[in-house]
Amino acid sequence: MEILDPFAQELLAGPPPPTFDFSPGVGDAGMSMDIAQLDDYLRAIGVLPPLPPAAAHVDAHVQPQAAPLPAHSAASSHDDGSAAALDAYDSDIDASLRATETDARERPSPGYLDPARGSGGLDPAAARAALVAWMSSFALYFGVGPAALHRAVSYADRFLSAGAVITIGAADVEYRLRLLGAAAVYAAAKHEDSGTARRVNARDIAARCGFAAWQEVVAAERALLAALGYRLGGPTAHTFVEHFTRHAGVGEGGLELRRAAHAIAGSSLIDHRCLRLLPSAVAAAAILLARMSLEPAHDREQVRRWGRELEELTGYKPMDVYEGLHCMYEMMPEYPGFVISPLLFADPS
Repeated sequence: MEILDPFAQELLAGPPPPTFDFSPGVGDAGMSMDIAQLDDYLRAIGVLPPLPPAAAHVDAHVQPQAAPLPAHSAASSHDDGSAAALDAYDSDIDASLRATETDARERPSPGYLDPARGSGGLDPAAARAALVAWMSSFALYFGVGPAALHRAVSYADRFLSAGAVITIGAADVEYRLRLLGAAAVYAAAKHEDSGTARRVNARDIAARCGFAAWQEVVAAERALLAALGYRLGGPTAHTFVEHFTRHAGVGEGGLELRRAAHAIAGSSLIDHRCLRLLPSAVAAAAILLARMSLEPAHDREQVRRWGRELEELTGYKPMDVYEGLHCMYEMMPEYPGFVISPLLFADPS
């Protein structure tokens, strides 16, 4: 069998993850190989192609879902048949992304950062913020893009909120958190771009990050994948910014809006309060903030137009993303050049 990821051998060469036995009938406690789990494992490391999204399971912690988006008007160069096909394709993608983001198996539990869960005087929210900042620096050093960074932070949050722990390497909490962060970025980068494994491997990561051995990185990645149930493809805020702005046009205005929205959505990774929001809600709030920063309001009608455009583009009304707006606005520069007008949240009638 051909291995798509040239460094998948690193995972296959070591002992299998817990509950795995690659020799039927032989293993701990006499357990035989679970074919379904083996299938998930091989898909996670790139030996088999990914499965389509699993059925949705609503997470009680997240914000209500947005209303379905109206069909997008296709360009005039398409005939009626191809325009209808394009609209149907867009609707299918939107429905699939919305369903997957509400799957509880793809979401962290925001409650895992409850201060009461901290130990040894450790503030969970502060420790998480430090981890995300370290992961961002790690990704920048190794040339890993923002799409993979968003995914990696989601992996780390899901791992920690499941109560899983890294038991490899030094007993120091900070060391193990960095090991988790490195494994999460490495796994996410390979998921986003199969060429990642040809640019960086576990040995490079161990050498540059000060880990004792490259085997620690591989073992941490395997522990991470197992804790996530090998479900690695859920959408992130970055995914939804791309999705919502796909028809923004290729002109400078559309590209500028997308760039600004991505930058603002990136700030949400640090703030643990954004874990309570669906990724699509974070993206919608980022797009609205980007619009306000690029086009400051001059009158009441312009503010109302922003609200209408947001709902048309994302299915969310400004009030639906109120918490995300304020969280990310607080993380913008001290004088961002605009204020969040109360008119955004007023009843348009």
